[in-house]
Amino acid sequence: MQAEHMTVEQKVGQLLMIGYPTLDIPEEMEVWIKQKQIGNVILFSRNIGTPEETYQRVQKLQSWAYESGHPYPLLIGTDQENGVVSRLQKGATRFPGAMALGATGNLDQAKRIYQATGEELRAAGISVNFAPTVDVNNNADNPVIGVRSFGEAPEQVARFGEAAIQGLLASGVIPAIKHFPGHGDTSIDSHEAVPVLEHDRTRLDQVELVPFQRSIAAGVPMVMVGHISLPSMDKSGSPATYSKEIVTGILRESLGFDGVAITDCMEMAAIADTIGVAEAAVRCVQAGIDLVLVSHTHEVQQKTYERLVAAIHSGELSDERVNEAVNRVLQLKKRFLYWEHSLRANGPSFNRVQHADMARSALAQAITLVKNEHQLLPLQRGTQPLGVIFPGIANLTLAEDGQAASGDLAAPLRKYREVEYHMMTTLNPTEDEVEIVANVMSATEQIVVFTYNAHILKGQSLLVNRLVQQGKKVVAIALRNPYDLLVMPEVDAYLAVYDHSYDAIELVADILFGERKAAGHLPVSLIPSEKKQQGKG
Repeated sequence: MQAEHMTVEQKVGQLLMIGYPTLDIPEEMEVWIKQKQIGNVILFSRNIGTPEETYQRVQKLQSWAYESGHPYPLLIGTDQENGVVSRLQKGATRFPGAMALGATGNLDQAKRIYQATGEELRAAGISVNFAPTVDVNNNADNPVIGVRSFGEAPEQVARFGEAAIQGLLASGVIPAIKHFPGHGDTSIDSHEAVPVLEHDRTRLDQVELVPFQRSIAAGVPMVMVGHISLPSMDKSGSPATYSKEIVTGILRESLGFDGVAITDCMEMAAIADTIGVAEAAVRCVQAGIDLVLVSHTHEVQQKTYERLVAAIHSGELSDERVNEAVNRVLQLKKRFLYWEHSLRANGPSFNRVQHADMARSALAQAITLVKNEHQLLPLQRGTQPLGVIFPGIANLTLAEDGQAASGDLAAPLRKYREVEYHMMTTLNPTEDEVEIVANVMSATEQIVVFTYNAHILKGQSLLVNRLVQQGKKVVAIALRNPYDLLVMPEVDAYLAVYDHSYDAIELVADILFGERKAAGHLPVSLIPSEKKQQGKG
């Protein structure tokens, strides 16, 4: 079927991707799919159980689409970036995220991991992965990308992005790179406000656009456009999602992308708190977007649907532009989706043991020894207590999912030595809390402090620096962004881990006591952001 033979309502159904708020599918989703012909659904952690359970729910959605005459199966999308953004958790493999893979330098392994990720998505009935993130993270103060990026070097990000695309395509899953035109050098989260990139086109061509250009040349079928303002390219300051100068001018005409362009979620504050979702949706399609993502709220989805229908009837959205967008979505479905796959009773299986081994191997290759003054490492084994401090890990942004390691986190270190253990209740302790922890550790000479974005959450660096000032021998273990060393330069030893899973802690313990070597290489440089902007960039 072509857009030219569809009703206005059917066309709008293909232009929208919507989500719902519960694990079980609400009744209104049947109405959306059968009566309004909504052709695309996004799933979040709230909608996902085991792959097998999720497949059964997705199969129900697909059966409604089939029964009501949809020309192709629904696109079912999610964000399985791995690492801190992983919607599949229960019964799925916890693969390391992008920066950990960048630290390994192993492109073949990255391809295999993304292929394995795709296999697990297909087992859950999911056909679109909003990954890889090909933002170039060269700003230490970036609050939302960080470890979601492969690093700060455009060529490295491009190479790993290509490997990820190849892996997902090999599994039969559609990769959607993000966040065009680049969310790496921002200090604002677009969930909260509109980030602004002040760079000119020369700089964009040298840094931000490199991975997107390479991914497009490699045949990526979908690009997610972020709510990022580029005033040098669009003087209005509009977010890229509804900027014709950026979507049509740069993405389509300059970079030559002819696949499906999808928005980031339109309910993010960068859109919802400015011109509003429904109005922005019309502008997005006018700008060259093919698929509008409204992830959460039924009322907002309804208003957006009605606004798009009205805009087509009135001619505000031209038939030519609407048909072009719809036909791109239909062509994507024709290429990747088949009713015989979407309607079968059970999803494909995957090798859980092999995938778990692959994940642990990659993580072991990623962990990076950045500093080891006075040869403090490896630590000596024995009965003299070792101080161990963990932060109270929590989600830092609206993009991510709670997957902090659970259980006795000090157990891996207790294999080698007695431990004086303290778990903080927060990621940003006050001065009073720092004093309490310092007093707890007063009798220990050597202390291992696990940190989690201490370069942004300054209470952690206050604690580490207080321990150093007291003459303690401190090993800092960065479980997330590796930039923490910037705010604790006097520690004796420093490891970058890029991951806060229990596997990561076990591997760290082995490295601390000399059972294995830290094999990774920093994918970012540890110099302050202002120096980077003046110099290395």
